[in-house]
Amino acid sequence: MKDAEAQRLRGILSQGRLGEYEALCGGQTIAALRLHCWNTQISAAFYPSLQYLELAVRSVLDREMRALFGTDAWWDEPAANLHFGAQQKIRDLKAQLRRQGVPATAQQIVSELSFGFWVSLLGPGNNYDQRLWRTGLYRAFPGYRGGRRDLHRQLDYLRVLRNKIAHHGPIHHRHLQADHEAILVLLGYIDVELADWVRRYSQVDAILTQRPHP
Repeated sequence: MKDAEAQRLRGILSQGRLGEYEALCGGQTIAALRLHCWNTQISAAFYPSLQYLELAVRSVLDREMRALFGTDAWWDEPAANLHFGAQQKIRDLKAQLRRQGVPATAQQIVSELSFGFWVSLLGPGNNYDQRLWRTGLYRAFPGYRGGRRDLHRQLDYLRVLRNKIAHHGPIHHRHLQADHEAILVLLGYIDVELADWVRRYSQVDAILTQRPHP
């Protein structure tokens, strides 16, 4: 990459964001762009692992909530007693689907709810530990032997990573090898074979070896 090309790209990209990279690279725009490109590559490499984690968590928690309350639309059951934030997300989603002319079926709602919503079901809200975790949600993670609080912490940490990637944020400063291993560990709590399959096809380790050095 030549200086002229680097300066042209700098003018097109967010200079505020690129400035963070330049600060790490001693003000060198070319080095900053290389690190920025690598950040994009490693973010893309994480996408499949995070996708399967989100899909698996959504699937198993929905399964257990349906079993617990005996209905596909378990969020409408008064006994579910979801905390206010979760209820508001459901209301907002139903309103959005109505505006789009899409039937608000249980299947559609489940597919549209955010990862943050599913992670929140393992949080402390409305005495979830006694009412949801101990009565059924623990079954969603047969390979896990700890408590709800620690599992929630692990998932919420990866929710932050997932959102950083979704919003094109920098993740190069994180301990990415540990992040990748954490995803695989959580997948193993749900299904060991799924975790092994994701590990086998993941490109994260390969991209990590390609990190540019300022």
